[in-house]
Amino acid sequence: MKIVLYGVSRAGKNYFIDILVKHLNALCINTLEHIDGSSILKKLSQQKYKLPIKKINETQKNTLRLAFCDELNKINDGYKNIIVDGHYAFYRDNIYEIAFTEKDAEVYDIFFYLDVMSKDILKHASMDAIKKDVAFMSEEKIDAWKNFEINGLRKACYEHGKEFVVLDNNIEDSLAYFETLLLNKYHMSLNARSIAQEMLRSNQRLVDRYKKVILLDCDRTLSNNDTTYSFCEKLGIGKSALKDIFRGERYSLYQFFRAAKLYASMDYAHYNQAASYAASKAVLNQSLIDDIQKNGANYLCFGITSGILAAWRFIQICITFPQIIAGGSNIGHDTLLVSREVKYWLTSLLQEQGKQVIAVGDSMVDIDMLETADKGFIIAQEKLNINIQEYLSSHNSRITQIVYSPFQYEGVNTQRSIFE
Repeated sequence: MKIVLYGVSRAGKNYFIDILVKHLNALCINTLEHIDGSSILKKLSQQKYKLPIKKINETQKNTLRLAFCDELNKINDGYKNIIVDGHYAFYRDNIYEIAFTEKDAEVYDIFFYLDVMSKDILKHASMDAIKKDVAFMSEEKIDAWKNFEINGLRKACYEHGKEFVVLDNNIEDSLAYFETLLLNKYHMSLNARSIAQEMLRSNQRLVDRYKKVILLDCDRTLSNNDTTYSFCEKLGIGKSALKDIFRGERYSLYQFFRAAKLYASMDYAHYNQAASYAASKAVLNQSLIDDIQKNGANYLCFGITSGILAAWRFIQICITFPQIIAGGSNIGHDTLLVSREVKYWLTSLLQEQGKQVIAVGDSMVDIDMLETADKGFIIAQEKLNINIQEYLSSHNSRITQIVYSPFQYEGVNTQRSIFE
């Protein structure tokens, strides 16, 4: 398997990779080898142009990047997997210079992004005696740079059917993620497209009976509140723990793996008790449920939750709705997790099967599902999501807002029913 780790300058990619390689190879010899992309590109520049890489033009750099991908395909040195450090884009003179190529999209199997807090990147840069460029940037500019790269990589991965994961600098959980990915520490799938395929496979007979599907987010969509917070309250998990995990609205499989690892640290009997408690605290979005039950008889309702699966199974049994609930939230007992990318792939795979898909959600974890669906609808709860408002204001979005509540985002088309 070929893995690439991206991140802005001074994010600490090499430091992270060194720890990762030593840890995995200590557990199982020849698991992972680090290929130093920057060093190889520098050598290729000297060999081909007799110049340092900083002295060659952008066309020449792109030629070297393509040559580097060809070199990767030739590597066969006994390691089961390789990891390469890379740059998606450089920020120079207020312009993003994209280093990512189509060959990069083709050669790597998994794309990781190391999302370190901008204040820490500035701290690292200030201690670098030679490379001071990043040290003179503001946190806001570094944030914008990271978001530009993350959004670009996610889009490229969707287009090429590749896995995209955003990491942070929590070393313990990052190592556990790679142990699961490469050494099967926890028996979980960590590929978003494969997870979506498994959700369909396990429900295929029911899916085959319908030509139309409604994909429903659960917390703050099917319910007006977030049952995860009730679950955590029962277990004594503070809101700050979840805010740390999902900092910056990062919703890849790694973030949900961290949350599921945290929940699995609790006694399973207490876990189930907390799930039951969370279900009892759910405030159902009766307007949405009534709309679907009145007008959606020909639709399969497929609930997909990034929250506590056990809680939503309790709710499903209680209200006999929706027909399917899918998800996962405990690495000790569940085999699947749900990320932003999983929701996207589930939508796409249903469409590949010829289904007409309506999707309903409330947050950035749902945004690609909503944009990809034949019709995507955003739900607004009492506390409007700032990131959703910024997204809807800055994108030529196809998303429509349902006016079940008086709380509305600005500048978005509205409907009274998802079936209009």
